[in-house]
Amino acid sequence: MAEQLPLELSTNLQAYRSASAVSQYSSYYLFEEEEYLFAKYYRQGESVLDLACGLGRTTLLLYEMGVRVRGIDRSEVFIQTARRRFPYLDLRVGSYDQIEEPDASFSHLLISFNGIDYAFPETQRVAALRECVRVLKPGGTLIFSSHNLKSLHWFSPVYSLRPIIKLRNTLKTFRERAYVLDTGMYTFYASRHFVIRQAEHCGLKLLETVSFRKIRNVRLGLYMSPYIHYAFVKPVD
Repeated sequence: MAEQLPLELSTNLQAYRSASAVSQYSSYYLFEEEEYLFAKYYRQGESVLDLACGLGRTTLLLYEMGVRVRGIDRSEVFIQTARRRFPYLDLRVGSYDQIEEPDASFSHLLISFNGIDYAFPETQRVAALRECVRVLKPGGTLIFSSHNLKSLHWFSPVYSLRPIIKLRNTLKTFRERAYVLDTGMYTFYASRHFVIRQAEHCGLKLLETVSFRKIRNVRLGLYMSPYIHYAFVKPVD
């Protein structure tokens, strides 16, 4: 019998199996924030598990950096397409809330481009964080980005070209987190403090947060960055 998925999760999964999604995610480059974090925390020869890797954007570039990388994504379409493009990459179908890897087996874990925000319901997001802690070696890092709920405030210029999303959701910015229907997918938005608290509750320790590098004022970045990058470490007992 086929697995009965929540409507929201089913909607998100179908969005990543479409031809338009393949086209949308077929660009291979690093964001400025990723360039900074990868250069700071990753070294040649170290192992990185690239979760929700999509079409292998970061998987490919980490491989070219000399990192031993494995990419995992729940979309069979994405993985099959990426395998045809890059047959030399280690790419597999899988989910970040049920990682099929041994305990303490990777030096680093990565969930790029807000991939963790499409987990639904929130319990799946928590399960993913706990799985990351399990698979990480002590002293290893988890880097991910997450949508910034405060950027939906009416005074923020971030979504000025998409005023409807701000009008519909600006009241949610007074909460700690909320799911928002964004570009056809149910997307988790949260405050910086909530994301940190949730990850630390799952057993991680914050190293740093990085707002949009183009926003030089740190305080403004907390409100104007549509998403924020987080670097956590698994403490050494």
